[in-house]
Amino acid sequence: MKKNKRTIHLNVFEIVIAVLLGIYSAVMIFMFVWALYNSFKTSLNFDIDCVGFPRKFTFENYVNALQGIRMQANINGTDYYIYFFEMLFNSVVYSVGCAFFATLTPCLVAYVTAKYKVKFNKIVYGIVIFAMVTPIVGNLPSQVAMAKDLGIYDSQLGLWFMSATFLGIYYLMFYSIFKGLSWEYAEAAFIDGAGHWQILFRIMLPLIKNTFLVIFLLNFIARWNDYQTPWIFLPNTPTAAVGVQFFSVGGEIGMGGVPIKLAASILLMLPVIVLFLIFRKKLVGNLTLGGIKG
Repeated sequence: MKKNKRTIHLNVFEIVIAVLLGIYSAVMIFMFVWALYNSFKTSLNFDIDCVGFPRKFTFENYVNALQGIRMQANINGTDYYIYFFEMLFNSVVYSVGCAFFATLTPCLVAYVTAKYKVKFNKIVYGIVIFAMVTPIVGNLPSQVAMAKDLGIYDSQLGLWFMSATFLGIYYLMFYSIFKGLSWEYAEAAFIDGAGHWQILFRIMLPLIKNTFLVIFLLNFIARWNDYQTPWIFLPNTPTAAVGVQFFSVGGEIGMGGVPIKLAASILLMLPVIVLFLIFRKKLVGNLTLGGIKG
């Protein structure tokens, strides 16, 4: 009887969660579809009807957005404009580099603390938990000052190094996964003469490659959509997110219509959508790890 009641309560809870997630997903899909078809409207058509489909599809908003998304930079005392496609390249370099270091660092630290019995491991784990639950306020000016002192300000490579931190949720994810891996893999490799680095890169990392890829993609998407960090630390190397942000709040050429701003947002969103379609099975699929049987 108690089991039946628990099952009923559990089913009700699951139904409520499923309904809430369904509503949230429907709202997100509607917002994307709304932005997509409104980006093909003229400003007059949007002002008359902002909900219905366009009376006439036009790509003029995308053309104007590509021409209007630009930012002024200063290199060696020379002022010049950076346009969208150059910003797009900057976004790729920034997002890939930062995502790689932001994924590799917690992975390596988690491997060492999970698989090697050292007293300092518990201290590292405690530092991560403490850093996650403690709000850090007002550290941005000190970060900028330190970056300038180290000579890595306004440098893509500098931001890559600044992303190499293990103080976050991804450390806990890697730690949990490495804890669940049998050490018999490593023991067999040690007998065959393998070293610690060989075990890490040839045995352990291939076993968690799906998880590593998913976390890398999540970090990539977060960096791709981030405009605040490159805006502050890369003033002369603006990314596409920075360009779209400044364009959406006015733009240098006075384009203030909603459809053209939606077109600019869609341009920024397209690479992420393509990335999701390519790796959707990795992102939404079940991540499973093999084990030693027998």
